[in-house]
Amino acid sequence: MQKNWRVEFKFGHVHIKCHDLDSTKKFYEEMFNANLLFEEEVRNARIAMMEIGGTYIHLSEAGPEEDLEPSKQPRGKVWIRYGIGHFGFRVKDLDEAVRELKTRGAEFIQEPRDIREGVRVAFIRGPEDDVIEISERSESFEKMLLRKP
Repeated sequence: MQKNWRVEFKFGHVHIKCHDLDSTKKFYEEMFNANLLFEEEVRNARIAMMEIGGTYIHLSEAGPEEDLEPSKQPRGKVWIRYGIGHFGFRVKDLDEAVRELKTRGAEFIQEPRDIREGVRVAFIRGPEDDVIEISERSESFEKMLLRKP
């Protein structure tokens, strides 16, 4: 954080619009052991807040007047998407996480691979054709991130 800032910003949540709130909640519960914090109706839309490893995911179902537009291009590369390209979860052991996700029926877009020294990633397809990264970072990579200004 720069010294002249008086406000500290911390990540709060990611908001995901979905066609079917129930199936989207089920996906995050089954794949990532997400905890449902609450569910309610706000301005004629069903919403839910879930927690995964200290990160919050706000889900909201599209209302009848909303048209969720899919990506305009076929997914030739994992990250091509309007808005959020992907979001990710970190794990200590990627291979173990991949085995667990496969037993739960996850659809892998990309199997585990090294993207740089100390970082391995895999990508799965989310319930709304969104992309979810699962990454493993080495201790040395984490220490290098902490040293960056």
